Amino acid sequence: MKNKLGVKTFAAVIAFGTIAMSGNLSVNAEELRIAVGMAGDSALVRGMQKFADNLKNNTGGEYTGKVYPNTLLNFAESMNGLRDGIADIAYVVPAYHRAEFPNSNLIVDTATLSTNPVIMAGAANEFMMNCTACLKEYSVQNQVFMGLSVLGPYYLMSKDKIVSLKDFQGKKIRGFGPFGRWIEAMGASAVVLSANDVYEAISQGQLDGNTHTVDNLKSLSLGEVTDYLLDVPIGLYIGNSMFNVNKDIWHGLSEKQKRQFLLSAGDALAFTTVTYLADNMAYMKDPASVGVELTQPNADVVDATKKYYEDEFAIVADLSVNKYGIADAAEQIQFMRALVKKWEKLVASIDQTDPVAVGNLFNEQIFGKIDMKILD
Repeated sequence: MKNKLGVKTFAAVIAFGTIAMSGNLSVNAEELRIAVGMAGDSALVRGMQKFADNLKNNTGGEYTGKVYPNTLLNFAESMNGLRDGIADIAYVVPAYHRAEFPNSNLIVDTATLSTNPVIMAGAANEFMMNCTACLKEYSVQNQVFMGLSVLGPYYLMSKDKIVSLKDFQGKKIRGFGPFGRWIEAMGASAVVLSANDVYEAISQGQLDGNTHTVDNLKSLSLGEVTDYLLDVPIGLYIGNSMFNVNKDIWHGLSEKQKRQFLLSAGDALAFTTVTYLADNMAYMKDPASVGVELTQPNADVVDATKKYYEDEFAIVADLSVNKYGIADAAEQIQFMRALVKKWEKLVASIDQTDPVAVGNLFNEQIFGKIDMKILD
């Protein structure tokens, strides 16, 4: 009896120890705070959750993430909040911080090189991972760049009906970078403002309109304060640094874990880019569902937009050189043009509506090849 009891007792001890060890694994798993300056069911928020899920799966549960949609940091606060450790991972918008990210914003300014978000996401991420000056800008802000999603196109949403150049006169419209330059080319005044502040600014009459992707009529409730959507695709938005990692977290990772973070990002960036486009195309087919009427531009707006496209890259190069000190801006734009042509061929062989196929291509061509030393 003693021996039998001893065996049972020993077995119970082993079982208890196994449970305890399992509990310790759960306790020791590190939950990271992931901030995005937007709430709701936007593809951006779903993309952040996709990254959190990928982290858990790719690291075998060593790292998990909790997404804070517009509760921990808003878009304007994210750069400083991530730098200071309020969040471990955050969606940072370099276009809101042009002085800190001059080289990175050169990519934002290439918005009109392609109308295909998947092509532009591939080209932009390959560009960024070969841009030492760009990566250093993030490093100075105590964060590690993890890639860009590409959204769009951007359209004009407005309170009053705007279809002619005359309608633009005297209007104040939110837009930055290439979108602000389009606004001014149409004859209106561009205003730089965080996306989180647009609703209030329009409702109080401080703004007449906004350039943004169509889903924001729903996700930021802008359909409540605007009535019209002009059917002129201005360009893509490339400056979505969705999963930037605080450097203190990054330096605590092993080489294997760093690769797992990058692959998690590549897959989630593809998911966000593809899903966001699908959502926006659905809203374009049914604009009333997001509270606006779709309007067609007059010929003078079409002609002015064509001229804007023709002049844009000379303006970008000149601005980059003379205002932001990027001496080789013209060469960088040409490099980006070449990458767009490369990615046109790469994506032609896959289903661009399949986020898994796009994610596999991104990781095969970019995120699986990155030398971690360039990010440290």
